[in-house]
Amino acid sequence: MSHPAAYDRPSGDRHFLNRTSPVTTTLAAVDICRFGARRDARTQLLLRREMYGLIAEACRITRVPWSFCHHEDRGDGALFIVPPEVAADHLLDPFASHLNLVLRRYNRLAGPATRLRLRLAVHTGRVHRDDHGVAGPALVHLFRLLDAPAFKRFADDVVDDLAMIVSDRMYTDATEGGGLINPDAYVSQRISCKETRTRGWIWTPPKH
Repeated sequence: MSHPAAYDRPSGDRHFLNRTSPVTTTLAAVDICRFGARRDARTQLLLRREMYGLIAEACRITRVPWSFCHHEDRGDGALFIVPPEVAADHLLDPFASHLNLVLRRYNRLAGPATRLRLRLAVHTGRVHRDDHGVAGPALVHLFRLLDAPAFKRFADDVVDDLAMIVSDRMYTDATEGGGLINPDAYVSQRISCKETRTRGWIWTPPKH
């Protein structure tokens, strides 16, 4: 299935997050599963490098240039925020499918220590920026989804390469807005993480 270009504007202010007003857009966070499990520093550095390369490749295939995204390192993962011109459901499909495919390709040749399994959380909301980075309730909610014990257990027990959790707001907007997502590929999951009590939607790619 072909998909329309997500973001074709080549010019303009590349840093769409300014410091005077918040921007409503789509944000995503990625975490490497079992990053510290019997992995030395050299292996961790390799996994980080591969993670960034695979995310950038999936963005390029999806036509969301990585260079136009705001991204921040998280040690064993990454945060990235796409320009508001990008349709939110592009981060569900085709981006998640593309990321899973390039990740699966990498893992075919990886050994046990260098196998890369990722958790991905996606949300939409208002993002604020200051001298130190980005902040706001949307960021807090995103990382509550990513770090939720129920999602971590699911990723550990079920997933070969990639698991994605989507906020209830984003899932509802995508399904009601006629996006190209398949609702049957998502499972509702109650989320409890710190003071957050919410519902998320977990997606796993089809088995091949």
